[in-house]
Formats: sequence, C-alpha cells, structure tokens
Amino acid sequence: MKLKILGTQSPYNTKRHNCPGFLIQDEENLLMLDCGSGTHRMLKYPKDLQNLSVIISHLHRDHYNDIYNLQYASFVFHNQKRINIPINIYLPQSPNRINEDIRAESNSFAEYYEISEDTKINIGNMEVTFCKTDHPVETYAIKVMAGGKSIVYTSDTSFSAKEKIVEFAKGAYLLICEASLLEKYGFPEINSHLTARQAGIIAKEAKIQKLILTHFWPEEKAKQYVKEAKKEFKKVITAKEGKILRL
Repeated sequence: MKLKILGTQSPYNTKRHNCPGFLIQDEENLLMLDCGSGTHRMLKYPKDLQNLSVIISHLHRDHYNDIYNLQYASFVFHNQKRINIPINIYLPQSPNRINEDIRAESNSFAEYYEISEDTKINIGNMEVTFCKTDHPVETYAIKVMAGGKSIVYTSDTSFSAKEKIVEFAKGAYLLICEASLLEKYGFPEINSHLTARQAGIIAKEAKIQKLILTHFWPEEKAKQYVKEAKKEFKKVITAKEGKILRL
C-alpha cells in the first residue's frame, strides 16, 4: 500500500493546507479516506477517478465538502467517455438530511453505500472495517488491511472512546490520529476531540508502529502537536500535504 496525505487541517482550508483527507493506493485501486475542503486538488484527473472509492468518516463539512467536486468531475469525465467505472461513495446514514443531499446529486457518476460498525468492504486486496467513535454525529474510525499490514484512521473522536480505538488499532503499522487540541489550553480530558497527548497515549497502548497526527487548527504550528504527542509515543510523523508513505 501507498499512502498520500491530502489534508491535515480543520475546520477550514488555507493556501497551503487542506481539510482532512488521505489517499491509499494498492495496485490500481484507490481509496480516499475523507474528502475535506481542498483535497480534490491533490488528485490526478481523470486517471484517479477510474478506480476510486471514497469513504466519508462522518458528515461534518470539513470531512466531506469536496465530495461534490468529485461527483461533478466524475459526471463530466464519464460524459466525455474518459472514465467508465463509477466512483464508489461510502457514507454514514446520519445526519439523514446530509446523506440524502449527497446521494441526490444528479450530476454524478457514482454508486452509494451506507456504512455501519458491522460493514466490511473489499476493494481489490484491501479489506476495510469500521469502529464507531464518540463524536457529536455518527462517526467511524476506519481500518484498511492489505499485504499483512494495516492503516487505521481514527477520524474525529472523544477520549471517551479510547478503549474501543485502542482495541481496533491494536498492532497497526500506521495510525492516523486526530489531535485537534493542545493541553496548554486547559481542555477537559473528555471533549469531542483529542489532545495531541491523548493521541500519543492511544498509539502507545495500541502498540502501533508509527503515528501520524492530523486535524490541526490553522493558527497552530504542527510541530507543537508533535512535541506534545512525543511525551507518550516517540515514533510520530509530521503530516504534510503531498507527503507519501510506502508500507
């Protein structure tokens, strides 16, 4: 598998940073985990649409805003006979209004599937499973396994889901973990997001190989999150748009 980082920032994108998104490639198959604002510009068109699946972890705009760009691009390139395979879009059932809005897009060449904690997806050699996290809307952590290695993406979560996520991520080669908050601001232990130190605790207890932090606030430097996470777990990779990791 090959992982390309598409976006690391929330709640909005800026000139150099996009909202959350990650692209996993295994042979000819592409799997996009979230498609926040700005992530669509990191794809190669129309090539990357031909064998593309998109999983939206939850229906907050910073994680799905660019799905509309992908839908319309698939519509245009299909009409031009430049792609002949629809993109597969997987998304939570709720909030229902947003789910229905995405699925109702007529200018799209896509097929739609709803996800739950029991969902299992096979995309070529990749096996994908899900774990429900604690967040204000229906949200799922995602595990992608292929070739004996796994990538786990926590998406957004409270530390109250720590035990579930640790079990879900146990022994993963790579953990992509949200780290929205910094301890220095005095956030309570249980919040709707994780501190960087809490991300490090999850990585340590799950005994993963490498940790990538994501979901940074625009006004903060990424190195601050890395420094805090390293208090608990040393093998932290600084996430940056365009960075590619080969597993």
